[in-house]
Amino acid sequence: MTPTQFIHDTPSPIRRALLAVPVLIWLLAAADIHGSMLYKNYLVRYDRGWDILCDPYQVEQGDWVLKIFRQKGEIAHEDFREFLGIFERLNPHVKDMDRIRPGQVVDIPLKKLAHGNLPGQSSGVVTIPFVNIGNPRQMIETHTRSYTIQKGDTVSSLIAKKFGGRFGNLTYSQGLKLFKAVNPQIADINRIYAGQRIYMPDPSIRERQWYEDLFDKAGNLVEPASPGGQAEAATQRPAASAALSAAIAAPLVLEAPEINQENRPAADAASLVGGRLMNKGTFFLPMKQGRDFEVDLSRFPMIELPGGKKVILTTQSQVMGVDLPLIQSSWDSVKVATVPENASPIQILEAVLSDVAGDATTNRLAFDDDGAAISVSARWIRSQPSVDGRTLRHTCITPIDSSAQRTYDTIVRYLDQNDIVIKEISDQTEPTQPPSRPRGATATSERLDGSSSKTLVESFARLMGFHYSPGTSITFPYAGVQIQARSNLLSFGNGREVLIDYGDLYGNALEAIRRTGFEIIQFDNTAASLDTIARLMETSGLYYQRSPHFYGADRPSKFNTIITVNGILIPSGKGVNRLFSDTRFPDLIERFIRDQGIAVVWIETTAKG
Repeated sequence: MTPTQFIHDTPSPIRRALLAVPVLIWLLAAADIHGSMLYKNYLVRYDRGWDILCDPYQVEQGDWVLKIFRQKGEIAHEDFREFLGIFERLNPHVKDMDRIRPGQVVDIPLKKLAHGNLPGQSSGVVTIPFVNIGNPRQMIETHTRSYTIQKGDTVSSLIAKKFGGRFGNLTYSQGLKLFKAVNPQIADINRIYAGQRIYMPDPSIRERQWYEDLFDKAGNLVEPASPGGQAEAATQRPAASAALSAAIAAPLVLEAPEINQENRPAADAASLVGGRLMNKGTFFLPMKQGRDFEVDLSRFPMIELPGGKKVILTTQSQVMGVDLPLIQSSWDSVKVATVPENASPIQILEAVLSDVAGDATTNRLAFDDDGAAISVSARWIRSQPSVDGRTLRHTCITPIDSSAQRTYDTIVRYLDQNDIVIKEISDQTEPTQPPSRPRGATATSERLDGSSSKTLVESFARLMGFHYSPGTSITFPYAGVQIQARSNLLSFGNGREVLIDYGDLYGNALEAIRRTGFEIIQFDNTAASLDTIARLMETSGLYYQRSPHFYGADRPSKFNTIITVNGILIPSGKGVNRLFSDTRFPDLIERFIRDQGIAVVWIETTAKG
């Protein structure tokens, strides 16, 4: 068993050691805790073609599933639905996520890793800096929940309810400082209003070993570590980059829809478009005159799309007793989508995206990558800037009939690396595990000597199992005299033969040889490698395909990924199917082709003189 296969309920010795690492770290760092970089061991698990960085967690008394899921992590932050799917696949021993028990060990997926991204990644365990106590706000945010102000709420009453005590005592004072740290947008804590979203520190933060270290001797929150201290800590990090450490510590999923069958379709639809479902509490829409329009989200859920546009879901002709046309005309950023009772995610998507169709301008993307041309078509394509704002990320959403039609994980991974995210959804209630690769044994990668036309023909014939006889003696009549000469005979095994000449024969001799029944092909060293192979295959009468294309999923081409490669595909009814190319294309594309049982033959060429 490899380190990436731990899935036991009871901690193994290695897992116990991993779970004990934070305690050991705190003991070692106690002498100089402020501004210190702490380290933690993480597991590397495999899922759908990706290495997944996981935080091994042992369930404690009083834990509940969303509390555990509110861990820092890039996957949960970007796509909570995908996070849940990965969690379920990596933790098959968790039969019911709503019923976890103390002592149970789960792996919480944090981040997708490219192969070899981290030192020691292949071993299944990596060490990464995971916290800098010098940033107290970051520490507090890990124990924070969102809250919507209700009528009659005051900050003091909320703090007293969560932390106990009254104004002036220690626990209340500390709770108030935590509140201010995570709500910098509130300039005056005495002026809050119903419907306002705030963040409340969770009282469980007081149970953490480092809680008292958040405050200095005067009772104030410690200041962030100085730039010098930060730099010094950074020099002590292992080879994992600061950027990766920051990605692991991505913003929290502070609020997620409850996981139940009633709102799961809407939550799935929201996740597919990169939005979030709001289905609890009251949402207030400002009116030009009079009271705000109040939307009961438990009756009329709302999907918030990237960019801030909001879509109210309804099965009726009104929302909160107001006709839909009036709502549509009152707010530019608010739309209403009418969906049927018990709507599926696909039906919800159809309704939502039809109202925001202006945001999506195409359903096809295309780009070239070395020796491959990539075309991606989807039912809907949503484009938006990445988290860092440097690139444009495209989300391609397509309904499919079954999980067997999902895009192969190698292509999903390749496209993700090119800022194209594939999301596919089926109304069928069946396992959603996509095919990891096409059926068939993975073929090999081979090399062919193409340094000259002569060596290329010889090596190609040998690889294909053709019979090549260099220097074969031939005779032919010329000017009334029987002439003897030598040439190169190539037999294709199907009854067809051809003479290969590299410039030794010329003039009337060529016509004289052809009149005897021989077919002659002449090559010189200026011919391109693929043109040479194509000419041979054309002469042989055997089937071949120039610039073949491959589908990224087993489904019709209308909404699919099509990869066209620079090469020649030669199928074989008995032996190995081969793809010849003189241009390297991306590694993941090569792996995908080889997974289909096609050997990739790279033609190695040098300057031809």
